[in-house]
Amino acid sequence: MSIPDSARYARDAAEAIGARFEDLDGGNGYLFRISRNKQSLLGGGGNICTYPANSATAYTISRDKAHTKTLLSAHGIPVISGALFFAHDRRAALRTPGREATDAIHHADAHGYPVFCKPNHGSRGAYAEIVSSADALRDYIARVAADFESFLIEPVLDGTEHRVFIQDGRPIFHSTKTPPVLVGDGASTLERLLAALNHLVRQDGVSALPLSVLGNQNPQSIPPTGARIPLPGRRNLSAAGSIESVCEHAPAALAQPALAAVQALGLNIGAVDMFDLSPARDFTDIVVIEVNGNPGLRTLELAGRGDLIRTIWTNMLNACLDS
Repeated sequence: MSIPDSARYARDAAEAIGARFEDLDGGNGYLFRISRNKQSLLGGGGNICTYPANSATAYTISRDKAHTKTLLSAHGIPVISGALFFAHDRRAALRTPGREATDAIHHADAHGYPVFCKPNHGSRGAYAEIVSSADALRDYIARVAADFESFLIEPVLDGTEHRVFIQDGRPIFHSTKTPPVLVGDGASTLERLLAALNHLVRQDGVSALPLSVLGNQNPQSIPPTGARIPLPGRRNLSAAGSIESVCEHAPAALAQPALAAVQALGLNIGAVDMFDLSPARDFTDIVVIEVNGNPGLRTLELAGRGDLIRTIWTNMLNACLDS
């Protein structure tokens, strides 16, 4: 049985600094304690913030994409425009008018399709989709309502996606993301290839990619062997996206807004996702997509940078246990 990445990283770092790692979850790794001398801290996986260096307030704000945008905008940090809506009328009496599902349809109609939709409290690329029509938006709202209360509607942007990981006021690494792709085998239709990909995505607990992700391509067409068909909308590793590059040195034009965003939320550790919208991809038009107060480190693991994972964790544990 595998345990969460965070438990593996924590156990390795604890051993490296002479601390005791205790799995409090019967071997599942979703709740653990790390102790040294008379100091101890708790950590875990799943809904538990992996990083005890982050306060509950900062982490909770980072999970709310709408609140994060509001806070970043107040600090003069460019963010993607958009609006928050609710997928059902639960607790409607507690909010101001204009945010219901019908309002979402009117909003998208007024701004024009396609639009990009994602859950306000979502993660790992679940239900992050490009929606091309009012009927498709109604279908999206019905589907997202099963798992999430609210969602964002944003414009569809064309840019290179970057992530900068920040720890204790310093950029630690920079990575770029690419969307999922279907790879032709010369025999399977696009629909079958997508179904196979979705089988893997669902196993990782992420919502399936809708057939509309194929755009205007015929789902029954058979791409030749080796043909690569990008699927726009998601770039998360957990949603079958991939990492194009990983580097310890973040360009200053990315590091500056990432540092400002993490500081605005009050996070000690965070990862900032950004789009470079400049035509020349020269970092002259950067907008923040979102701030992750509980970022995974699978990117580093896949890049063979276990040494950097250990450094991130040992630095945090030493700081927390010595305080």
